[in-house]
Amino acid sequence: MRKRILSLAATLLATCQVIAQEETEVSQADIMDIKDPIFLLDPMILLFIGIGIFIAGILFWIAVIIFKRMTQPPELAPPPPYEIALNHLRKARNWLEPETTEKFCTEVSTITRGFLEAHFKLPASEQTTEEFFNDSAQTDIFSSEQREELKEFSEQCDLAKFANYGLGIEEMETLYHTAENFIETTGKPSEQPETETPDAITPS
Repeated sequence: MRKRILSLAATLLATCQVIAQEETEVSQADIMDIKDPIFLLDPMILLFIGIGIFIAGILFWIAVIIFKRMTQPPELAPPPPYEIALNHLRKARNWLEPETTEKFCTEVSTITRGFLEAHFKLPASEQTTEEFFNDSAQTDIFSSEQREELKEFSEQCDLAKFANYGLGIEEMETLYHTAENFIETTGKPSEQPETETPDAITPS
């Protein structure tokens, strides 16, 4: 009887030891390693960083605009009316042939009238030759010599344009030089004479 009790107690003790060992293994398996802490920025810091990036972008954009304005070449002023007219007049020499009298006279007349409009603000392109000279006679823009020269030039051009009046090379050259001389003398600014500075008086 005593042996049976001891045997039963030994069996019970062994069973308890097995159960305790299993529970220890399960508990150790359930325990996980501690992970590194997650670093979270303060929302205010993130806000300041965003504002800083935004301001830096604006400053960069302003710097690019200033750099472009400083490096781009300056805008050239448009050429004066007399230069434009003379350039067109030189191209009109391509029509300086007896076969193209009408085309040549139309070109030099149109160029001269365009110059009168641009430089003197006269509605020359909208008026006939007679209307133009009747109106311009009321002003003192031209000298009597210039007026007579321009009138003769305009009448010859009208004959070639509207009456198919033929002109020779010499007559066409005269018309060309008349227009060229008129544009240069009335449109080109006169050169101002240089004023000489008096010599300094040295004390005796």
